[in-house]
Amino acid sequence: MNGYPRDMFDEMDEIFGRLFSRMHEDMMAGEPAVYGYRIVIQGPDYPGSAQETPPAIERASATRKAEVHRVGDEVMVIAELPGTTLDAVRLDLKGQTLFIDANGPEIPYHATADLPPVDEGSMQTSCRNGVLEVTFRILPHNPEKSG
Repeated sequence: MNGYPRDMFDEMDEIFGRLFSRMHEDMMAGEPAVYGYRIVIQGPDYPGSAQETPPAIERASATRKAEVHRVGDEVMVIAELPGTTLDAVRLDLKGQTLFIDANGPEIPYHATADLPPVDEGSMQTSCRNGVLEVTFRILPHNPEKSG
C-alpha cells in the first residue's frame, strides 16, 4: 500500500478475484462443493480423546408422506418406500386413516393417509421399485333424507 485509501480496496478486489478464480477451477474440476467438518471438544470437563463418529447419522425411522388420489369411484394411495418389498409392508385401516409401516433395508418407514369412506374388503396392493400403491373402492354417499 502506498498510503492511498483506494489501494486497500484494490488489494481486496485482487484477493476476491483470486478466491473466485479458485472456486471456479474447483467446480470445473468436479471436486465436491461441500466439505465436512467435525467439532472436537477437549479439556478438563471432557476427558478422553476424540472418537470417530460414523459418517451417516442413524435415524430410528423415516416418516414419509403418502399421496392420496381419487380416480373415478376408487381412491389410490401412493407412498415411496425405497428398498422395500410388499412382504415388508404392514397396512392398517382404522376408521378413515390408513397406517403404512414398512421395514426398509436400512431404516423402517411410517406413513399415514386420510381417506374418504372406503370398502376395506376392496383393498388391492402392489409394490414396485419401492413405490407402494394401495387402491380402495369408495363407498357410495348416502345423504340422510329429511322430512
